[in-house]
Amino acid sequence: MQARTRELLCVLLATLFLAVTSIPGFAGVAGVTGINSFTGGDGSFKRVLREGIVIGIADDYPFTYQDTKTKEMDGLDVRIFRLVTKLLGIEKVSWQIVQFDAMIPGLIAKRWDVAADNIHENPKRLAVIDFTSPAYWYGSSLAVYKGNPKNIHTAADLAGKVVGAVRGSFNHNFLEKRKDLKELKLYTTNESEFADLAAGRIDVTMEDDIKVGLFIKQHPGVPMEVATGYAPSLEEYGYARYGIRKDDIDLNHAISRAIDELRAKREGIPKVLEDGGLGLRNMWYWPVK
Repeated sequence: MQARTRELLCVLLATLFLAVTSIPGFAGVAGVTGINSFTGGDGSFKRVLREGIVIGIADDYPFTYQDTKTKEMDGLDVRIFRLVTKLLGIEKVSWQIVQFDAMIPGLIAKRWDVAADNIHENPKRLAVIDFTSPAYWYGSSLAVYKGNPKNIHTAADLAGKVVGAVRGSFNHNFLEKRKDLKELKLYTTNESEFADLAAGRIDVTMEDDIKVGLFIKQHPGVPMEVATGYAPSLEEYGYARYGIRKDDIDLNHAISRAIDELRAKREGIPKVLEDGGLGLRNMWYWPVK
């Protein structure tokens, strides 16, 4: 009886799957199959298929950057978007690298079609742009000088300290609300920010845990470490998403569907993260106290 019940359940689930995937908007995007499903009426996806897509990124290692040797764009988000565009059949892909705080204004001004350096989703940004579905997970951390001589472990410990952050980032917006910092120093790149920390010119930086962890891993002699005991607030963590203009609904649907499929493929986003030195932990939420 139990075997018969399981058999009927499997048939029901298979039938439901076939029914759902036959609905326009749920059809597959692999290759040409189902590629015309993302045609809600604004023409944005058809436009990039026809004319190509321009992707805006920042010099924001390890997410997006230009390799100094090959001059090619690289990074976690660049590699993800190479997979996305291939899956969607977008043949012409070009990149624009700018300062982090210029990505959203440039997107709105139609200088590029996607802001592909993952941008923290918040109400202020949602008022002017939309976001794709999530690609992977990250959260804030505190980086301090080796040995943590200033004994910085919590958000309260930032009071009276010189704190670094990247200009235009979520951490910049989060920290500038505080009136108890000795100074908030802003940088255009993480490299210059971490260089100042290593030189003792700032006391601490607030950055994505991915950035800090990979930087320390790839520069084992650098005199910095992740502060222990720091628990980010609910505002400080979330899934990596990408910015798209509000009018480009078809394009958002297509890219979001591609991201969802690539999250489920072992050779998709999981492999990109592992190749970049991360673990599968970053595919999903992890507990934050």
